[in-house]
Amino acid sequence: MKMIINRILNSEFLTFNEVLRLKVAIVTIFLFIFVFLSIPLSSFNNFTLDINIFVPLGFSLLLIFTLLLMLFNLNRWAMHFSIYTIIGLTIYYVGGSNLFYGYILFFVTLTVIIFYQDIITYLLYGGAITVYGVIYIVQKGQSIVGVNSSGPEVSSLTYQIILIGFYVVFLIQFIISDNIYEKMNNEWVRMNKVLEKYQDFSLEYLKEITEEQGKELLYKDVKFQQTISELSIFINEFFEEKGENIAEFVEFYFFLHDQNIEEIIEDKNVSVMTRKYAKEFRKYLMDDRSELVSILFNFSTLFKGDSGYDEKRYEYSLDKLFTNKIDKLLSLAILYKYLKTEITQYDKWGKIERILTHEEVTELFVSKEFREFISFEQVNFYLDNQELFEKYL
Repeated sequence: MKMIINRILNSEFLTFNEVLRLKVAIVTIFLFIFVFLSIPLSSFNNFTLDINIFVPLGFSLLLIFTLLLMLFNLNRWAMHFSIYTIIGLTIYYVGGSNLFYGYILFFVTLTVIIFYQDIITYLLYGGAITVYGVIYIVQKGQSIVGVNSSGPEVSSLTYQIILIGFYVVFLIQFIISDNIYEKMNNEWVRMNKVLEKYQDFSLEYLKEITEEQGKELLYKDVKFQQTISELSIFINEFFEEKGENIAEFVEFYFFLHDQNIEEIIEDKNVSVMTRKYAKEFRKYLMDDRSELVSILFNFSTLFKGDSGYDEKRYEYSLDKLFTNKIDKLLSLAILYKYLKTEITQYDKWGKIERILTHEEVTELFVSKEFREFISFEQVNFYLDNQELFEKYL
């Protein structure tokens, strides 16, 4: 129990799979308590004695099976079986009684499904239990209303509307949340693709500047390596994983920075385990462009000072930055001049020592990725007057 509480308090450090496992554990504990406390109530059901004894035992075995799935780290399967358990409990108690608590169990089941925050699961299981709940109210509504209302104005339709409304409200919440996350993810993927080559250039410039200043690259710093190694060991111990080999993995990670990692991955003479770890570590190398480096670039900009709020601070399109048509065309000319004269390209030796040619700038302007920066109108203007651009700029 203490371990579960610690994981809840430190849930921001858990992976999605670990968070799912924690949720299944919490739901399973709740279901164990629910089954244990509800066994005495089974005597009030309309079932025979053997059903009232063996069905709760069956639910207990189902919960034990859920725990076994968690032990083997099959957390998605464990989630489904925990939902099957609460749905089964609902059907069992609803079928054996006409009392109001049977109606409440529909909301308990929906709450458990909502707790997992999975829209597909909510659509399938939540939708099924809501339909079953409506049918139950239609068939047994008079009994529920008769027990819990003091006036004839309360009808079974009210109960149906409340249940359906509960389901619909959270369904809308799921849809809105998923749309927000998807939009944010698509924006990240799109801009990450657009800025790919510029981050490559930034990394190359950073290496050259560091070497020219006689400084040591961060991933070669002994103190930095030692700090990463100690943190890795601590994190492994925190999550109670075997940590005796983590220091060796960290050393191998820093070793890869001075190697051609593609050759290691493709070399069949290298052991399968070495190639596997090299392939995984490639995503996190600090001297190469990766999603990790992109995230670090974005994160570092959050702490840069600015002169105040500017609604166009993160606007990239020249068409939106300027309202005057002349300003738009002048900014296009400045952009062409910059790309045509500044050193931004790799030469044949892999150094950034080359400028773009007129043909390369043209190819860049008409590319799909560059629609983030210049509009179709500006592209057409450039194509109609590219001889003038090449001659005078």
